[in-house]
Amino acid sequence: MIIDTSTFLLAVSALAAGGVGGYFAGESGALSSSIGATEQQAPSRTLASTPPRLSAAPVVPAAPPCDDSIGTPAACPSPGYSADEGGCDSLPTRRCEDFKKTMKPRVAELAVACVNALSPAQRCDASRLNLCGHVALMNACSATETSGGIAPSDDDLDARCETIQQACGATSGATLRECRETLTGLDAQGRDQMVACMKTHCVDKGLAGCEALSSASAK
Repeated sequence: MIIDTSTFLLAVSALAAGGVGGYFAGESGALSSSIGATEQQAPSRTLASTPPRLSAAPVVPAAPPCDDSIGTPAACPSPGYSADEGGCDSLPTRRCEDFKKTMKPRVAELAVACVNALSPAQRCDASRLNLCGHVALMNACSATETSGGIAPSDDDLDARCETIQQACGATSGATLRECRETLTGLDAQGRDQMVACMKTHCVDKGLAGCEALSSASAK
């Protein structure tokens, strides 16, 4: 019996790969496999005879509660060149330290990271520094994210914001909600300073200008 070489190699490859039913070379069946013949006699299995496997839904772990008390702010940038040398001296350092003194740990961590990510020239821009603090405060945990409601330590938010609105009147330009959003990420010192700053700087600074200022910086 003469078997074509290419057909033989193809048959060996199919058998080696475990081809179902063996391999039948060519139309004449010159290289029929006994394995194939045996398998052909066995009843074929359909998909319907095998019950489908039910995969369990993946378990998604619950997100941890938001906690602004957990965080470690990095070191603040060192003072740069003086104004005489074309720099801004200790401005970014002082503002960075303000964030650490007046913000909750996690919020301060965000603000300080933002300051450190600025270029030396950008750090001399007070608006950019203030923006770092503002964005961090706007990303603070809300009252509903802490313990399913307003935490005991945040009971004074409304009282402080009402004090600010009474002192500033219509010039405050901030709603009670905006005031709460700003004060939520501040610690006790930061909230005290916010009230003190707004009592004297409602018009020229406002909420955005008084955010996270220490007593020394507010003067």
